[in-house]
Amino acid sequence: MTSLVEEPAAPHHPINLGIAGLGLAGALMVRAAQLDGGVSLVAAADPRAAPLKAFMHDFDANGYTNVQDLCKDEAVDVVYIGTPHQFHAEHAIAAAAAGKHIILEKPMALTLAECDAILEAVQRYGVCLVVGHTHAYDPGIRAMRRVIAAGHIGRVRMITTLNYTDFMYRPRRPEELDTDAGGGIVFNQIPHQIEIIRTLGGGKLRSVRASCGVLDPTRPTETIASAFWDFKDGTTATSVYSGADFFNSDEFHDWVDESGAPRDPQHASSRRKLKHYAGLSESEQRAQQFSYGALKLPLHAPMYQPHFGITILTCERGEMRSSPSGFTLYDEHGAHNFALSPSTGYEGIFNDLRLALSTGNSPRHDVHWGKASAEAMLALLQSARERKEVALTHQTAMPHDY
Repeated sequence: MTSLVEEPAAPHHPINLGIAGLGLAGALMVRAAQLDGGVSLVAAADPRAAPLKAFMHDFDANGYTNVQDLCKDEAVDVVYIGTPHQFHAEHAIAAAAAGKHIILEKPMALTLAECDAILEAVQRYGVCLVVGHTHAYDPGIRAMRRVIAAGHIGRVRMITTLNYTDFMYRPRRPEELDTDAGGGIVFNQIPHQIEIIRTLGGGKLRSVRASCGVLDPTRPTETIASAFWDFKDGTTATSVYSGADFFNSDEFHDWVDESGAPRDPQHASSRRKLKHYAGLSESEQRAQQFSYGALKLPLHAPMYQPHFGITILTCERGEMRSSPSGFTLYDEHGAHNFALSPSTGYEGIFNDLRLALSTGNSPRHDVHWGKASAEAMLALLQSARERKEVALTHQTAMPHDY
């Protein structure tokens, strides 16, 4: 089993990366690219002057105020799309039409029609698309999947994943507080849980029954969600998420935060922090705190593993859970801790892309996988609104060679 713990090496394939969107997601991808020896940051696009200027200075790179011009840059062979959700389809299609391979931030799109438009463009222009980043790429999740695929503890029968965070009380742009525009936890955070569940459970969900809630009229979008997922093979999963910033489940993870860094024990700190910026709009606060150039990230892998709350997996002959060092396996002989190499959690994205470009095969989290996860996300919202079970019809299987 020891050979299954660490991520298999991917073929060397240089990536000349262009970053579309230099907000928080873009800043995190820039850092991941810097830590990867085979990625060159060659260009970026953002309508805001400050993060674009900082990026151009730091990497002696080309800069553009719109994504369409970035896609025309001949130095770029892969475009990372970290723009707001409502632009994912437009920008992915533009990148595909320019012959660029694509790393597309979750969610793939806001509607299944947009997912289909992206799929058609990817197939028409013959480019490769990886949907990520989600925490299904965390080394602990991927290692647990490899243990499952090898059959060491039998079939998966039940998955539980929960996360309590401050998400809804971080500074937000107006559309991030509007569900119809792709705001709230369903479009922003639930995709992480869906992809963790689908990765560990094999991919093919059958249905979902969910409940969501708005807790604060000043933030009129979903803050909490719980769901019961049924797989086609009879496996079940439960997901619980709260972004209310009262309790934080990092307390269950030895006060290691989502990125894998140690943090001070705190609850409701983001609520209090918002009140200290009364003179600035939340959009301005967000730009000042989290855009590239403003957000200072260490250029080394974190001390601990990234995570998305607590995930517990029940199989026929044992159970596993995510841990700060990697994952723990429990069987009839007791608990067995498996430590993993320091990681940002983004390495798997680049490795999936490299494997696809080197072999000509589809990446594991390809356009079909992304559509299936988007379908599950939208079905959860529909189930909560209609208070009924919703069937899923566009699901795809997880490859067994994960």
